[in-house]
Amino acid sequence: MIRTGSTPGTFLVDFSKAKRKKRASLGAALEGVFVRVPAPALVDGLAIAQAICAVMDACDFADVHGRVWLWNDYAVFLARADHDRLRDVEELLRRDLMVLLNEEIVRREARMPDGFQVRLLVSDEGEEIVAGAGVVRVKHAKDLGQTPAVPGEITMRSDRIVKPSAPAPDTTDRDTGLRVRSGAGSATLPEGRRVCLGRAAPDAGADHVALPGAGGKVSRRHVGVLVKGAEAEVQREPGANPVEVGGRALGDGESVTVALPVELSLSLGAWKGTLCR
Repeated sequence: MIRTGSTPGTFLVDFSKAKRKKRASLGAALEGVFVRVPAPALVDGLAIAQAICAVMDACDFADVHGRVWLWNDYAVFLARADHDRLRDVEELLRRDLMVLLNEEIVRREARMPDGFQVRLLVSDEGEEIVAGAGVVRVKHAKDLGQTPAVPGEITMRSDRIVKPSAPAPDTTDRDTGLRVRSGAGSATLPEGRRVCLGRAAPDAGADHVALPGAGGKVSRRHVGVLVKGAEAEVQREPGANPVEVGGRALGDGESVTVALPVELSLSLGAWKGTLCR
């Protein structure tokens, strides 16, 4: 999806390489029969998230202990049409992308200053960028507040990295409805529809639910859950790390139906939580 640019700290992005869940359609079925023009690359929240994560993967700068020392300033240059389309969903994109990237940084156990920012811009010094492509320029910024603002840019900034922690004591149970809960928080689950639980990942699929506090030992797609009434069908996803449901270990691909609430333990206790209402 990315390749190194001609100058240090520059990466060229091909958004058509973003991994997406394939959907069955008549057009896909006829693809091998008729020659069709490839659809233009879609630059959306999924594509932007995957591009930033890919750039993080390319960082080989380390601190004195050998930990990856990630850049904290990401300037993403886009074609105007792609940029304007994102502006229509700016608020939701800002919120969701900051949460996901924060989880990625914690999962990687990487070094980074207290805050980080992502800026979406149209162009840089007259540089022409075609639709479906982008340029990412990164650096270690000493003071993010001193970064000059560019008119029209979409700025997303997190002033600090938030590590998962136990919620403060509260006599009121604010969690309502079907959910999976751990010491790091809770995530809401749909009723009567199968979802796949795992660590946060931008390309894990539309049915994916990120487990609060899940680290690198938890698979991206770890355990499938389908709740109907007072019972849940829980399945260890094929190829996923170990799963225990109510103290019972599941084999690869094995499923079990249990009553709620039930305790879940993933990757030999690396993540523990409760599936409950």
